[in-house]
Amino acid sequence: MKMARLHHGMESVNSWVEKAPPGRESQNSRTPYARPVDEDALAILQIVSSPSRLRILSLLSDGVDHPEELAKRMKLRRQGVDKQLLELYRYGFVDRSATLPAGGRPRIVYRISGRGHDFLSRLEALILEYREGAREDYQRGIDLLQSQLASGEVDEDAYLRKRQDLEARYAPILPRPAKK
Repeated sequence: MKMARLHHGMESVNSWVEKAPPGRESQNSRTPYARPVDEDALAILQIVSSPSRLRILSLLSDGVDHPEELAKRMKLRRQGVDKQLLELYRYGFVDRSATLPAGGRPRIVYRISGRGHDFLSRLEALILEYREGAREDYQRGIDLLQSQLASGEVDEDAYLRKRQDLEARYAPILPRPAKK
């Protein structure tokens, strides 16, 4: 089978499309990822993708350990924080224990578990790697556009339009420039 470049006004990285001979099915018409979706993996990703749970994990890593203090810092109700902590606990991202202050009631405190810390470290590294790859893809696209402009393959209006499209495509992935 032949491989052809998909053109949307410019060549870009990761835009190869398989062309099948007439009457035959291409690989692109079938599901490219043949393995079934792992529902457990999706559940884990859903747990850590919650902004409030990520904020809780961040505060726990900063040393905040009591649900009341977490709720106060996050400006949320205690019941909401307790619910989020329970989910994090169920999936092994946090551990909990009771402390016995002198002359007081037992106090339940939380901390990030070893497994949770390892997972979050790996996730952060994966995201950084993904962003770096996206930044390189973006830069290759910009370089290609600039060379097309310099060689006269595209005029200035087409260049600007294509550059805006490229910037819009990568905007959600690339870090935003710092504001002055």
